[in-house]
Amino acid sequence: MAASASARPEYTPAQLSSALEGYYGGPAASAATCGHIHGFGDPDHELSVLQRITATTILDYASRSSDPSAVDGLLEGSRRFRAEHGPVLSLRDVVQARSPCMALAAEFKRASPSKGDIAPHLDAGDQAVAYSAAGACVISVLTEERWFKGSLADLTCARLKTTAAASSGQTARPAILRKDFITSKYQIAEAAAGGADTVLLIVATTPSNVLKELIDFARSIGMEPLVEVHALVELDVALSAGARVLGVNNRNLHTFKLDLSQTEKVAEELARRGLAFHHDKCCSGESKPDMTLCALSGMSNSHDVQRYRTAGVGMCLIGESLMRASDPSLAIRGLCLDPKDYASSQSVSGGAYTAGTKVVKVCGITNAEDALVACRSGASLIGVIFAEKSKRKVTAEQAKDIVAAVRRFGERDDRVKFEEVAENGSAVTALIAKSRALERASRVPLVVGVFQNHPLDVVRRTVEECGLDMVQLHGSEGMEAANSSNFGVPALRVMDIELGNDGESRSSEDVASGIVGKVTSDPIAILLDTSIKGDKTGGGTGKTFDWGIAEAVQSRGLPVIIAGGLTPGNIDEAVSKIRPFGVDVAGGVEASPGTKDHEKVRNFVGGAMSAAAEAMKGF
Repeated sequence: MAASASARPEYTPAQLSSALEGYYGGPAASAATCGHIHGFGDPDHELSVLQRITATTILDYASRSSDPSAVDGLLEGSRRFRAEHGPVLSLRDVVQARSPCMALAAEFKRASPSKGDIAPHLDAGDQAVAYSAAGACVISVLTEERWFKGSLADLTCARLKTTAAASSGQTARPAILRKDFITSKYQIAEAAAGGADTVLLIVATTPSNVLKELIDFARSIGMEPLVEVHALVELDVALSAGARVLGVNNRNLHTFKLDLSQTEKVAEELARRGLAFHHDKCCSGESKPDMTLCALSGMSNSHDVQRYRTAGVGMCLIGESLMRASDPSLAIRGLCLDPKDYASSQSVSGGAYTAGTKVVKVCGITNAEDALVACRSGASLIGVIFAEKSKRKVTAEQAKDIVAAVRRFGERDDRVKFEEVAENGSAVTALIAKSRALERASRVPLVVGVFQNHPLDVVRRTVEECGLDMVQLHGSEGMEAANSSNFGVPALRVMDIELGNDGESRSSEDVASGIVGKVTSDPIAILLDTSIKGDKTGGGTGKTFDWGIAEAVQSRGLPVIIAGGLTPGNIDEAVSKIRPFGVDVAGGVEASPGTKDHEKVRNFVGGAMSAAAEAMKGF
C-alpha cells in the first residue's frame, strides 16, 4: 500500500513532465501510440490537472512498479484473499445480469479536485453496505490519496463489509471497483490483493500499447477492467486494445467541464459501427452482447438514468449526490433503476402533488463566496435580487461574478438549456410537466434573477448581460409576463399570500382555489410568498403565511415553491408537513442583510434535504 498523502514528496513541474514523457515511451513515443493524448507533441503544452495527478502517481509508485518481485508478492496476496473471502466477480456479468434494470455503480468518494471535501468523515464499509442494500451492484471506491483523500484501506473495508453482509443473506455481493489513476501492473495487482474485482483504466492518459498490456494483465488475474473514454478519438484506442466494458466519462478531466451528451455520442458511434452493446439485449433471450456501455459522471437523478437507459447504457456510476445524501438508500430508490418505476413516477393522474421537495433556493446572494457555500450545501437555485427597494439588491457586476462562480461549480461554460414542454391540457397539467423540467435542469445549480415591476426589455437585457439561467417576477407584472419568450429563459411567478387579508379572512381551501384559478401555463413554476397588507415592496417580510394554503394548492395537483419566514429552525416542519415542490430562503440564513451566515445556509439546505428524504418514506 502506498504511503499516506502527508508523507509523500512534492514534485516540480519538470519532474512531472519527465515522468509523463517516460510513461509515453520517451524518445520512441509516437503519434501511433500517443496521438490521442492531450498535448502530445506540443513542447509548450501545460499539464492539465488530470496529467499532473497521473504524473504524480507514476512518481509515487516508481520504485515498486519497476520491481517484478513486488508484483509477484501482491499476486500471491490476492490468491490468499480470494481463497479466504471468495472469488472475483466479472464486471461485465454483474452489469448485464441487472437487465432490464439499470445497473448502479455507487461511488465512495471523500473529496475531489473540483468540489473539495464531499464527505471525508464517512466509513467506506458502512457506506458500501448501505449502497448495496439499496440496489447498487457495483461499489466504486476512490483510492487516490492526495486529491481525493481515498485509500486502499477504504477499498478493502468496502469489500470485507459487503462480503460479510452477503454471507449473512442481507444482499448479493457487489463488485468492488478500484477507481484510481492506474499506470502499472503493480497497481492492478495491488488492487487485487486489497479485494478489488475490477479496476478503472483511463484512455485519456494511457498510451495505446500500455493500455493493451494493462487490459491483458487484468484479465490474466481474473479481472474485467472498466475502460474509460471521453472523446471519440479515445474510443478507437479502447476498442483496438480489446475493451469489453466501456465507460464514458461525461466530464473532460483536462478541463473539468461536463457534457452529458458524451455518453450518447459514444453510443451512437458504437451503433453506427454495428457493435452490439444495448443493455436491453441482455434479457431478450438472445446471446448477450460482447460489450457493455457505462455512463460515468454527472448523473444525479432518475431523469439522468432514463436518458441513458434510452441510449442502451447498462450502468450508471453516481458518486457525489449519493455521498451528500442524508439517506443513500432513499436516494438510490429515487433513481428508478427499474424502468417500470420510472414510468410510474412520470404518470400524471390529475391527483394531488405527492412527489416531494425537489428544489432548494437560497435567495438574496450578493457575492460569489456565499453562492459557493450554497452550491456546496446542495442548493438548486441561487437567487440574485435586482429589485430597487431590496436591501439585497446587486449590481450587474456582482451578478456576473456570482454567475461565473456558479458555472465553475457546475462545470459548465454557458446557460443551462431547459427541455421543451408541450403545453397541452390545463394550466396545472402544463405546470406539473414544467416543474419536472425545472427539476431536471437544476441538477446543477442555476442562477435566478429576481425582478419587481421592471420593464420586460430591461429584464431581458439583464438576463443577457449577466448570463442568468432564469428569472423570477415578484411584482404586479401579471401571469402572462412570465412566459419564457419575453426573456429567453424560464420564469418563476410569485403569488403573494397577504397577511391581514386572504391569509386570515378566508379559509385556506378558498385561497387555494383562487390561486389555482389564476395560474396560466406561462411560468415554469409558482412560488408562494408572504406579503403584508398595504406593503408594496413584496417579499422579504421574514414572516410565514398559512402553510395550509400551500398544502391545499398541492392537493389540487399544482406543485409550488414556498417562501416567507423560513429558517433552519422551521424548515424541517415546513418540508415534513407540506412536502412542497421547493423551498426558498433569504433572510432566514443571513448574518446581516445581503451577507449569508454560512453555517445557517448549510443547516437550512441540509435540513431541507433530510426532511425531504424522510417525508418521502412510504410514498
